[in-house]
Amino acid sequence: MTVHHLDNNSKVVRALCLFALLLACAGCGIQPVVLEGNYLTYEIPFTDAGAEAARANAELICKSRNQVAVATTRACSLTQCTTNFQCMEPAEAKEFQP
Repeated sequence: MTVHHLDNNSKVVRALCLFALLLACAGCGIQPVVLEGNYLTYEIPFTDAGAEAARANAELICKSRNQVAVATTRACSLTQCTTNFQCMEPAEAKEFQP
């Protein structure tokens, strides 16, 4: 292999990696910063839209497990919130008192 050949390959590899990264993040939106077992933690902007995006994402994750998302705690500053959800069985969620 020549230096020229390796240089062209590295450009192709870089372009493919960049393309893959863009595809992976295309629908990212708000994602949990911690996803451990049935517990999800989000750091979101202190806005109604941020809260709704976190709730929608938690519901999507929990639904994939045939569970429901329950907001357990929320702490906010003037600019951002840390919001916690737990995926629970529907019957358990009805009994939960935050």
